[in-house]
Amino acid sequence: MSILQKMKRRRTLALLKRACTLTLALGMTSGAASAASHDALHDVYGYFSYMMNVRDEIRSHRAALAALAEARADVESARANLVEAQEATRDAAANLALAIQNLRAAEEHLAAVRKALVSAEEASALRTEEAIAAQNAEADYVPEVEAQRTALESLYREADNLSRAEGTTGGENPEREKVVARILAEVGYEQNRIVDAQRMVEEALAAERGTTPDAAGAKLAAVSSEVDAAQATLDAMEAQLDALTALREQAEDAERDARELVADYTQEAQASEADLAESRKNKAEAETYDAEAKAWALQAADEQKAAERRLLQSEHDLAYFGEGAGAETGVEYYTWRGERAGHQLYLPLSYFSRTHAGKTKLDYGISAGYVKSHTGFDSGVSGLTDTQASVTIHNEKPRTSVHYGLSVNLPTGESKIYQRAAVPEGLARFTDFGAGWQFIPSVEVTHRISERDRLTGRFSYAMRGGYDYSKEVPNAHVSPGNIFAQEIEYLHAGDKKSYMVQLYHNATSSAVQDAVDTDSRTITGKMHYRDGDDWELRFFCNQAVSAKDELRFYAIYALTEAAKGIASQEVARQYYGLGLRHRVSDKLTWQIMAHYQNVSTTYDPLRTALNTGNGFKRCSLIAGLAWKAGERKNLTFQVERYVRSDVGGAGYNGWSAALWYQQSF
Repeated sequence: MSILQKMKRRRTLALLKRACTLTLALGMTSGAASAASHDALHDVYGYFSYMMNVRDEIRSHRAALAALAEARADVESARANLVEAQEATRDAAANLALAIQNLRAAEEHLAAVRKALVSAEEASALRTEEAIAAQNAEADYVPEVEAQRTALESLYREADNLSRAEGTTGGENPEREKVVARILAEVGYEQNRIVDAQRMVEEALAAERGTTPDAAGAKLAAVSSEVDAAQATLDAMEAQLDALTALREQAEDAERDARELVADYTQEAQASEADLAESRKNKAEAETYDAEAKAWALQAADEQKAAERRLLQSEHDLAYFGEGAGAETGVEYYTWRGERAGHQLYLPLSYFSRTHAGKTKLDYGISAGYVKSHTGFDSGVSGLTDTQASVTIHNEKPRTSVHYGLSVNLPTGESKIYQRAAVPEGLARFTDFGAGWQFIPSVEVTHRISERDRLTGRFSYAMRGGYDYSKEVPNAHVSPGNIFAQEIEYLHAGDKKSYMVQLYHNATSSAVQDAVDTDSRTITGKMHYRDGDDWELRFFCNQAVSAKDELRFYAIYALTEAAKGIASQEVARQYYGLGLRHRVSDKLTWQIMAHYQNVSTTYDPLRTALNTGNGFKRCSLIAGLAWKAGERKNLTFQVERYVRSDVGGAGYNGWSAALWYQQSF
């Protein structure tokens, strides 16, 4: 296989790997951007990005599983919280109903007590009035009784005096007592009829004796009658006083009982008011608890809905893990000095998307660009590059996944160029600028030995169409052979150490090429040949040496067997690199890497101007900055200084600078 054909093959494979990188990253890194080059050196950063993306994919998948588990736990917790909130709502409602009931009972009881208190106070006032009246009646009657006692005592003294005067003792006369009692009864014990009673007593006694008393006896008898009548009156008055006293005592007892009842009702009213205040407080607390319980229930319901939405989102994120889209653009500029001073400007543009059709994941990718290149000779190239489009169908399984892909190269670039327009290997992004149609079906099988370890086999068959390749001879045509490629890869993506080993091989079918004489601008015949098989052994390692620093190393050994049918020889290539990547912050990272390349010879039947017959060595130093401008935006800047030393020639030295912008959607 010619050097330029091998570069085109490598470019196609790099594009496929680039699509894989975009699949994982949804937005390329500087390494992924370099993966579109024509040589393995530019592929290096793509391989490291691929390793890191697998590592990040594992971390993201772990995070997605953890988010799913957390979402499920949140749903269960939210559901339990809602049940508890609903129970609390029911308890609060029942408590509020009871508090309202108790409040109503307290209000009714207080109203009844207050009503009873009013009645008791009215009754107490009445009893007080009655007691006062009884007291006044008794007090008013006591002087009359005392006056009667005084009058009776006066009559007793007078009777005693009369009895002594008559020489009698005035002893008791049973008959007289009986008459006095009878006469008092007849006059009804009326005080104003005491004189009449005395007269009537004397007349009755005289009638019983049948005699007429003499004057002294009559007077004594009269006095005695008066005494008897007065005594009887006093007895009646004392009886009346006793009755008044009894009425007073009864009224006082009733008044005291009424006051005690008022005091009892007053105390009960105070207690009822305290109960009412407590009931109102309980009702207010019950209303607060009811409102809080209802708010809790509403919040719990909202939290459950939110948790269920998060669960659905987590399930969706895990089911469609890695889906999204990304785009990249930028500018790359290369300048060099050697046989002639040259330069190359490249403006890339690519887009990638992962979506799904049902449960099937689909990857779509397309890339193109604009290139302007000049080698320092009279001829140059300016225009579009070839366009690559790809689609991949995923059959994902927990242990083994199969990806079916189809990549198409659309010949939008310039395939017909002058010999001197081809850029020597290692100077710029593009050594050649276009080819014919290519259809590349592929199969990739990945077996996950463990979470961190995977074994991958890749198979592809590139069906390459013919194209005109020379501007010196416009009708010069080449029909390159088809390529059957196989690759096996072992990848360990550890948190601190990641390494990858790849073994690549391809076999090319026969090619037919018009041989040309550029001086006479004629076709001199046809060449039938088959490019030699390609073998590549690659090793990449990324080792964390601190929390923010990663050491990177790679080695690539490539061998292209001699072509069959034309004079050719084996081409051996060796690539080595050592670098350091430092994370300044979550948004800013810098890296520096030294590269060494040793190529045994250069030979290309398509672009004979590149045939030196000898090999070269290339040393370079690349420094870059990566800035995360946003959650989905990345900027990468890279600068390179290189020296290519050709065996038997002066060689080249040059600079390159690149700025890439990546946007994920």
